[in-house]
Amino acid sequence: MSVRQIRAAPLLAGLVLAACARRQPTAPSPRLFAITGHVRLSGTVVDTAAVALGSRVLAHVDGVPIELLHGSDVVAHTTTIGGTYRFPGLRPGDYVARCRVGPGVGDETNPMVIAVSDVETADTLRLESRGDLFPVPNPFVDTTQIFFGVPESAFVRIDILDLAGRPVKNLLALDLAPRYQAVFWFGRDQTGHPMTDSLYWISYVAGPDIRAHLLFKQPAPAAVRPARSSARPQAPRPRPRAV
Repeated sequence: MSVRQIRAAPLLAGLVLAACARRQPTAPSPRLFAITGHVRLSGTVVDTAAVALGSRVLAHVDGVPIELLHGSDVVAHTTTIGGTYRFPGLRPGDYVARCRVGPGVGDETNPMVIAVSDVETADTLRLESRGDLFPVPNPFVDTTQIFFGVPESAFVRIDILDLAGRPVKNLLALDLAPRYQAVFWFGRDQTGHPMTDSLYWISYVAGPDIRAHLLFKQPAPAAVRPARSSARPQAPRPRPRAV
């Protein structure tokens, strides 16, 4: 073997190894899928005379928090857009979508299994009013009175929560005797600022007695300016002089 061949041998060996490495098959990337579902909210409509007019169901609400569970682990969070939630980038397996806004407000789906395709579940999450809470009126503009019965002496806490379950205003935290009672909410947060969102939850907690109700808040009507008259003002008539 010549000196030139000896010098070229390492280079040839490197080229052979590189070619072999390129020929080795690589493991395919696992396919990822998505889960899509829907959320519905409902509450009772009550007029100013305290007459219940039936339920209002909302199917296109933004900003409702949803979490995704795989086993007992929370693996993703999202919020609704137009009443729909979506979790992309999921490996095959079984999952549960869950919404927990606050005490007494929550729901979860049955297990959803991803095998070889995306999943759009028909198991809608339903957040519904529950228990003895009666806001008058509902919807309201700036003030509503919330009636409730206390069946036995207990420490009662009533709070206003926003759509994501964050506290807005504490209305009551007292020991109460058994009777029918009421509290007012003037549409403001704990610091006194007016709230401008259209949906809130009332939360009532007295030990194991947990209640919740959806509140519909309406914007204040715009002030109506008086129309300007197009008639020209008439010149004052001269008064007759006394003789």
